[in-house]
Amino acid sequence: MARPADPNAKSALVAAARAQFREHGIQRARIEDITAACGLSKGAFYLHYESKEALFAELVKDFERRMDDMFERRTAEEDAFFSKRGAFRSNDFAPGSERLAALLELQTRQDVEALEVMWAMRDVIHVLINGSQGTAFDGVIWHIIDREEHRVVVACDRLKKFGVIRTDLSSEAIAMVLMGAWVLTMRKMVSRPEKPDFTAIITELNVVVGEGLSPLSARPAAKPARKSSSAPRVPVARTRNPRSARMRKAP
Repeated sequence: MARPADPNAKSALVAAARAQFREHGIQRARIEDITAACGLSKGAFYLHYESKEALFAELVKDFERRMDDMFERRTAEEDAFFSKRGAFRSNDFAPGSERLAALLELQTRQDVEALEVMWAMRDVIHVLINGSQGTAFDGVIWHIIDREEHRVVVACDRLKKFGVIRTDLSSEAIAMVLMGAWVLTMRKMVSRPEKPDFTAIITELNVVVGEGLSPLSARPAAKPARKSSSAPRVPVARTRNPRSARMRKAP
């Protein structure tokens, strides 16, 4: 009769494997080093996983599941926001607008949540970027990024419908810019030893991106340029002083 697997042993194996993958990559990580790091035998490893690749595949699926759940929550929350408050109008973008502040607060919280997920899975992301070459996971990170880019396109289309962002720019172009910022943020974050201030990062990105994406109708009208006087100056006829004329005629 086969010995049942210990669930505590599984979590210990996963933690040890994540550290080994982070340090050595998938190919160079060894099962004996994983089990030695958590005080288990190789036999205990095979009670839970067929291979180290199967363990890492479970980590990738967990990362994708977290992103899926987060996207579904974000969509539901934004739909509830606009269902309650309606579409945006130009005056909703005025300084001090309560509706705009409420939307920014909601989106900031959602973006910080996304960064929290990436921080929690930063070792897996690091391996996908730097330690998956020559394995079945080579290129998986770009598949994940492509999928998230498509989600941004869908989100942009929805925000356009509610009057939040510009309609004269394609959602695909907006998604490229936004994903570029997120990919660079993710790339820098996975190598940082200390957790950054996610709220500060999102607030700055909102300023940079938000001002460029706000609808044109919501922007203050430009002041007309001052007209320069281009009319030719009319020469003023000089009047001769009669007294001076009489003095010149005197003998």
